[in-house]
Amino acid sequence: MKTKALDLSPLVQGALVLALLLGIWSAQQGSSSPEIAVPEVGAPASRKMPVAQLPVIEIPVFDAVSAIAKGATVIDVRSRDTYAEGHIAGAISMPLDELKRRAPELAAAKDKEYIVYCGNGSNLGPQAARAMAAAGHTNTRNLGAGYSGWKAAGQATATGLK
Repeated sequence: MKTKALDLSPLVQGALVLALLLGIWSAQQGSSSPEIAVPEVGAPASRKMPVAQLPVIEIPVFDAVSAIAKGATVIDVRSRDTYAEGHIAGAISMPLDELKRRAPELAAAKDKEYIVYCGNGSNLGPQAARAMAAAGHTNTRNLGAGYSGWKAAGQATATGLK
């Protein structure tokens, strides 16, 4: 008897692999980060997941361009000095510590789409996306290529502080 393989989109496949890898990595690291409640189907509401284990949804540069054109808010989570040296045109400067403090306020706008980014998309941006998820915002994505990838793709940049 032949069975048909489950046909998953590349995005779903990537998310599943990322979730698996994050789970393996975090099990090896131990759990020293704060935890938040993560409801699961059929699980008690009190189950906790460390913030560092929350999945980060990434957005590629050209998808970000489209999302921005449709009204997504872009947040640069690097230092203000680094932002002033160069940033995505129209981005708001909100260093990571400030974003973490303001995440519940930002998450109150449940419909709003946010794109967060750092220099190369691998450190501060994912932390910001997790902080937003921990605060309850479900529509925040990390620019996977970061500012360097945005600039390399020839997208609009600016300098100075707003």
